[in-house]
Amino acid sequence: MNETNKEVKRKKKKKYVDDGHTIYNMDVEGFRWHDKKKASTNDYIDKKEKRVIYRSAFKAYLPALILTLIGFGIAILLIYLWLK
Repeated sequence: MNETNKEVKRKKKKKYVDDGHTIYNMDVEGFRWHDKKKASTNDYIDKKEKRVIYRSAFKAYLPALILTLIGFGIAILLIYLWLK
């Protein structure tokens, strides 16, 4: 009898009770469950601002794009000369 009582005590688990407290706020902007009420209302960007943003992003990425294209061009040229 003692063995069965010990087994029963071991098998019983404490039930988890959710008390509702938050350990870390997982409300991240961009996720579909993001709370729209907490977001600021001044998120509107007009067409001129969008153009400025796109142009500045293009200017920032342009050197890396050019270097990548030059690298591919050199690689293609070396392969062409090697296999000639």
